[in-house]
Amino acid sequence: MNTSAPPATPPTAPAVRAAPITWAVLAWSALAVALGLGWGTGMLPSGVPADDGFGSLYGDRGTGTAAWITLALGAVGTGTALLMMRPGRGGRAVAYTAWGMSAAVVALFVTGTLLAFLGYTMIMPVAGWFVPGLAGLWVEKLVTPQTLGLFFFTAGAGLWAVAGLSALRAARGACPDCGRAHDWTPHTEHATRARALRVGRVAVLIACLSALLYPSIRFPWLFGLTPGMGGDFAEELQAEPGSLIIGVGLGSAGVVGAVLMLGLVQLWGVRFPFWMVGLAGRRVPVALAVVPATTVAVALIAMGRSIIVQFALGQEGMANAGALHTAVFMSMAVWGVALAVAVAAYAVRRRPECAACERGLPEAAPRDLRAAA
Repeated sequence: MNTSAPPATPPTAPAVRAAPITWAVLAWSALAVALGLGWGTGMLPSGVPADDGFGSLYGDRGTGTAAWITLALGAVGTGTALLMMRPGRGGRAVAYTAWGMSAAVVALFVTGTLLAFLGYTMIMPVAGWFVPGLAGLWVEKLVTPQTLGLFFFTAGAGLWAVAGLSALRAARGACPDCGRAHDWTPHTEHATRARALRVGRVAVLIACLSALLYPSIRFPWLFGLTPGMGGDFAEELQAEPGSLIIGVGLGSAGVVGAVLMLGLVQLWGVRFPFWMVGLAGRRVPVALAVVPATTVAVALIAMGRSIIVQFALGQEGMANAGALHTAVFMSMAVWGVALAVAVAAYAVRRRPECAACERGLPEAAPRDLRAAA
């Protein structure tokens, strides 16, 4: 009788599950393919404007070109997402392709209309009461295929940027969820957070200074001054008080944005301040700051990109305005890049202990990081 033990069965490797962001970009890509086909065949109303004063690339070519480009982006995105689901395939090349997808979506489809819509959304609770018909126009604009398409492409740009980051982490052998490497130590965590705070403070300073440029050409309207617009426009403001309310309101939105950006490097960006009744002292969810700020950063960069497109294609619009206005709107790209850097630094600084790799430390307030540094 053979009493020897049976040969050991080799352990089965655990199944590797795709990250949620991979499924998200795959779904976005599949929808892009469907939309491209629908727009190209005329079965769906086009979600890309053919004529847009904020820098559409398709004014002369028509929406058919945009439809097939959307289809192509969806096909490339689908292939990239499928590669991301297969560990060890693609590596850094997949990460760079994902970032290329994000950049392509912004360059090809996200126009300055996004920033205009966000600005009007901010002032609507006040301006909507004083400017007749403004609220109705906003609602009408909200549900147009072009606005919904703009939201779709903006979401795609953000999803692909995050997917690229996740893929790069995997290629480096770091934790895909938090990005911490295997040689992580508490010392490196403290150093990383302190460096992120320093970078964030510089980025916020640049972003705030850039943010104040737009209000500086809108607030003078209150005193009958119209920098860069000429004297005729001052008479139009007197005849159309709604334009004054909207212009000053949008300038005020810029100031509010500058104040909110300070939260990316201040304690009240980590814990709700005392004057927020019912929330005072509670932890500010990271997504509550990161998602809106990232959306605004994309919109600002898109505005700068749109001005460049207007110049390149000879479109009418802001590119034909005075030099002062052109410079201010072009500078919004600087504001957007600085805000994006500040948001990234904020997200790195506020990374909690990771449930996946169990690396990390509890959150630290900015003042604690300064003391540790």
